[in-house]
Amino acid sequence: MPVALLPPVTTSGGNWYGQTALTTAPRYVRGRGNSRWHRVRSAIDNPASHGRGPWTTYNYWCGPFAQTSDDRGPLWLVDDLPPGEPVCGTCVGRALGAGQDDVPAGLPPLVFSPRWQAPPSTCPGSNRQNLVEPLDARLRVGRCLACGAHDSIRALGRGYSSYGWGLVKHAPGTDLIQPCPFHGWHRIVGKDGRAACDCGWPGGAP
Repeated sequence: MPVALLPPVTTSGGNWYGQTALTTAPRYVRGRGNSRWHRVRSAIDNPASHGRGPWTTYNYWCGPFAQTSDDRGPLWLVDDLPPGEPVCGTCVGRALGAGQDDVPAGLPPLVFSPRWQAPPSTCPGSNRQNLVEPLDARLRVGRCLACGAHDSIRALGRGYSSYGWGLVKHAPGTDLIQPCPFHGWHRIVGKDGRAACDCGWPGGAP
């Protein structure tokens, strides 16, 4: 039975060019050169580009990844393993601790909390001039394009090094933009009067 995947969020990376973040995948993956099976944390379907056909990237819980079109050799994906097959302990511990599977009886409580699963405590529209819509001519109150909150507008910077204006630091409102499946809330910018991830992913409007 396939397992639910986490979004393939990263704080860096390139622009969106048609990739799809997969929500389920087989539980185990093994590429050529792997000495053991790994657990799948996230996966991305990539469209054909630059003369290369479409391919899928499977990210491991322990950090590395494997690709279906990797020239180094084949890729194996299975839901269940025969008894005795070696499995990466780091992958299993993180996957179980994060709740991807139920923890088998007899194991101590396991915990792993991916740092980007929860919404940010500070709205990404805080102190950002391109993420505020002024609501009065004197620039005193504005609406956050990232979360919909109304708050005070303040000058950014200080003294002779001021560089514009934006909403004061605030907690996310109830209409916080949906996270980009590839970058979360890390790269939110204002585009054409709305908030969006600057990688170009088309979703996420409040």
